Parts: sequence; C-alpha cells; structure tokens
Amino acid sequence: MVTNSLYDRRYNLQGLIMKAVIVKGSSFINVKKNGKLGGIFSELLNQICITLNVSFDIVSEVEEFGRWNPNKKTWSGAIAELYSGRADISLSGFSITSARLNVVDFTLPITYTKNLLVIQEPEKFGIKWSSHFLTFTNSVWIAILGILIASSIVFIFLKIHNGIDRKIGCLFIDNFLEICGILCQQGLADFPVRSSLRIAYFSLFLLVTVLSAAYSAALISFLTSTTHILPFHSLESFVEDGTYQLAVVRGSAYYDKFANSRDPLAKKLMKLMLEDKKLPLTEQEAYKRICKNQKLAIYSIQHNKPVNLEIPCNVVRIDTGHVNSIAMILSKHNPFTNVINFQLQKFFANGIMSRLKNSPFDKKSNDMIKHQPVPVTSVISLLILILIGIILSTCILIIEKFIFTHKRKKLSMVHHIPLIKSSTFYVKGKKSLRNITKHHVNCKCY
Repeated sequence: MVTNSLYDRRYNLQGLIMKAVIVKGSSFINVKKNGKLGGIFSELLNQICITLNVSFDIVSEVEEFGRWNPNKKTWSGAIAELYSGRADISLSGFSITSARLNVVDFTLPITYTKNLLVIQEPEKFGIKWSSHFLTFTNSVWIAILGILIASSIVFIFLKIHNGIDRKIGCLFIDNFLEICGILCQQGLADFPVRSSLRIAYFSLFLLVTVLSAAYSAALISFLTSTTHILPFHSLESFVEDGTYQLAVVRGSAYYDKFANSRDPLAKKLMKLMLEDKKLPLTEQEAYKRICKNQKLAIYSIQHNKPVNLEIPCNVVRIDTGHVNSIAMILSKHNPFTNVINFQLQKFFANGIMSRLKNSPFDKKSNDMIKHQPVPVTSVISLLILILIGIILSTCILIIEKFIFTHKRKKLSMVHHIPLIKSSTFYVKGKKSLRNITKHHVNCKCY
C-alpha cells in the first residue's frame, strides 16, 4: 500500500506534447511576436509545464471561442477543434456552461469575474445642485439650524438684561440676521461692551470658523469629483432605456446565455442584440466599436488586472450582478484532465495561484480615472444663486424706495395742510380787521 494519492505519484508526464488551440484576441492568453505565450494564463501554464513535465504545441488559432449552431448542428471555434479531435486543450479562458460541459471537459475555475455592461463615457456632466448641501449630513444641518435659533433667543435675554429696550420680535430678527452674517464670515458693526455678550459672540465666531473650514473642504471635494449622468445602472434599466444596442464577442457563451434563456429579461435583451454576423470577433474590436458608436453597449467581463487591451476612448463599466467562472477546456474524457486539476488544486492550496493573480503584467490598460479640471456646469449653481441674490436685492431695494417715497409724499402733504389753513385764517382775519376799521371810521363821521 502507498501513502500518496494517485496523482501525487503520477505527476510526471515524461515530456508529453499536447496539441493546443488558442483564440485570437483573447485577453487571457496570446502569442507574442517572439513566439512565447503572454497574457493572464501565461505564468500559470509555465508552472504546469514545469510541474507535469509537459509542453503545448499550438496547432491552430481560431477566431471564436465556440457556440452551438442549431441550424447546422455543429460547434464553432475552439470547441469545434477539441470536439473533432484536432486539439487536446484550449489555453484560452472559457465560461463554464451546461451546453459546453456536454462536449468538452473543464479544468477547475481559475478565476471568477463579474459580467459588466461597457459603454462609452457620457459627455454630459451632472449639475450638482445638491452638492452644497451634501457636504454635511442632515443631522448636522439640523444642529446648525437649532444653534442659530437658540443663539438668537439667548441673545434676546442677554440684551434685555443689559438694558436694551426693544420689542422681542425685533430683537429676535436682529439677532438672527447678525448670526447669519457671522455664518457668512462677516463681522459685527458694533462689538458689545458687556463681557457676557462678548463671550457669547466669541464662542459663536469659533464655532463658525470650524464649520466654515469643514464645509469648504467638503464642498471642494464634491465640486472636483465629476459625476456623469449614466443612462442606466443595471440590465433592467438598460432594457427600459431602449436607446442602446447590445453586443457580445462572437462565438462566446454570452450570446447563448440570452438566446437560449426563458427569462423575460433575456428575451428583451435579445431584441437589442446585434445580428450574429455583425458581432465583434474580439474584445479589442468590441472596445473600438463602442468608441465609434456612443449608443452601443458591450456585455463583457471585469478583469482583475490590466490586460493587453488598448481602449481608444474613456469607458464606463456598469455592474450587471452576474458572476462568471473562467477555466481552460480539454477534449471530452481527456485522460489528463484530472492530473491538471490536481495540480491546479495544489497551486490554490500553496498560494502559487494567488501570487500569479497578483503579479503585474507587461502592458497596462488605459482605462484609468483621469483628473480633469472643474467644468462650468459644476459651479453654475453658485453663479445662479449669486445672480438670484443680486436680482432679489435689487427688487427689494426698488420696492423699499417706492414705499419710502410714497410715505414722504404723505408726510409732506400732512405738514402742508395746516400751513394752508393758517394762511387762510390770516387772510380772512386781516379782511375782517379792515372791515371793522372802515365801519369804525364811518361811525365817527356820523
């Protein structure tokens, strides 16, 4: 009896050469100009070759991963090469589906990825009307308003105690406007003489200084982080929008995922899908298409690390909530499937797989977050608020000017009427005196 398992003992394939096929344009494996393998799976395959004493002879490069054609009753792409016996293994990454499991063997899942909708970055930016209020939470804003009202009430008692004889309503309005001015970094016209009022105002100034610093920092952060208006945020909203077309890489499992599904959402997605002949052959071609057509979305996978993809424009990735298992495939009932799976399991156990996943690759993607200057649309709300304040102040000034002018006219008329009356009385009195004098003279003559 032996202590080790079967595949612990039979790990040496004695220089076996396996016929391999790869998919052109695959982000997981590719052939460099010097003939060596590159991509995410390249280091993993090198470790398998060293551990199992095996090598891969690339006998063909196909354009498609492979899907079932119900009309011709045949498979296409790399799966057709394995199904017909022309190759033993495909080194590219394949999605595990039930239909493929009937004709090929899968290795253990090497990685798990999210399925995403990729679209060209929208050119419109969201006008952040609420950015000036998102700097603080609702509880902080409520606390600030409470402090403003409470301080106005406290100042009323302090001023009344210090001998100021005014109505409580007028004092409350004056205090409220003073505190609002302090919140806007304005000073006081007359600083109080009493120590109690000085301490209260000084404490308020300190509080406003801290709040102003925190508000300014948060507001700058909101204004400098540009937000795009996305037309949709999920597959459901993508279907509801209806203005975008959907595309997948030709020959991939994603087309059959929607075409053969009974889900109502999948049927709606198929109505937006491009024709099979018009689908892109590679991910590189798919990215070029969405950069040319702003109304095209690609159903793709999320790469954990940068891959050899040159994206000619900025793109946005939207999570669909679907998870995908990626593995290599071998011909059905291949005698070496369990040997390779055993070594992959050991790679997972001893940490080699984690090291390979975290290793950097030769070329980085240009799909990076780029810092941009703040656009006018992000500060247009401030400009509009300033304009509204100027217009409102001007209107109030005109109304006040009209009211005061009208009051002055009334007052002048009120003061003018007694003068008219007194002058009339003087004239009448003078005439009466003259009449009395004449009458007195006439009396003497008689």
